[in-house]
Amino acid sequence: MTIKVIRFLIPVVAAFTGCAAFAGILPNKEDRWNFYVKRFEQVASRESDIPEVAIDRTVEFLQSNRIKLEKLLNNRSVVVINDFTQDSNRERMFVVYVYLGKVERYQVAHGIGSGEGPHVYKCSGASGSKATPPGFLVVQNENRASTFGSALYMDGLEPRNSSSRARAVVLHPNKTAYERALIQRKWGFIDLSEGCTQLTREDYAKLKSRIQGGSLLYNFCPEDKR
Repeated sequence: MTIKVIRFLIPVVAAFTGCAAFAGILPNKEDRWNFYVKRFEQVASRESDIPEVAIDRTVEFLQSNRIKLEKLLNNRSVVVINDFTQDSNRERMFVVYVYLGKVERYQVAHGIGSGEGPHVYKCSGASGSKATPPGFLVVQNENRASTFGSALYMDGLEPRNSSSRARAVVLHPNKTAYERALIQRKWGFIDLSEGCTQLTREDYAKLKSRIQGGSLLYNFCPEDKR
């Protein structure tokens, strides 16, 4: 073997060896899913205002429905928990950034059929109920033809919320932050939706690109607390 050939092979072999070594430390498919679930649990648990039962239910749902969810949850960078056991004057939407290791909070409206005031008394997936659907949903891509100009489709992942797409239950903006503040000052609670996850225009613009494309959203309702 000539010196030129040897000089050529040394970096090739080194590169191949390095790639093989690097591939060896990458988590396999099973480990990636387990890491996602474990990481969510760790990050969410740091936020004391997220109910422990909501975190436990999310972990259980992810673990027991893994085969289906691996195909649907294409955006695993965030998990959203709407804690509808808190009143609407509080920042009860928790956006858990799984890999960044932080949680952001936002105000979110509930459906008028779930309570005509600040409190949610019941959730429902029934057509015509104008209530917030309970349970786990997947946030899909943008619908630019929405009544609100832009909205994110949501598909139910459980029998109790399977009609969400047919009900046109979406995640969308409505009032500006200023308009919401005026409503809250006048009535003692924020605006209501007809079952949708409703944010201010400012919060929607901030979150849209982060949560679309297949992230998990959990409407944690009073019936789940029991």
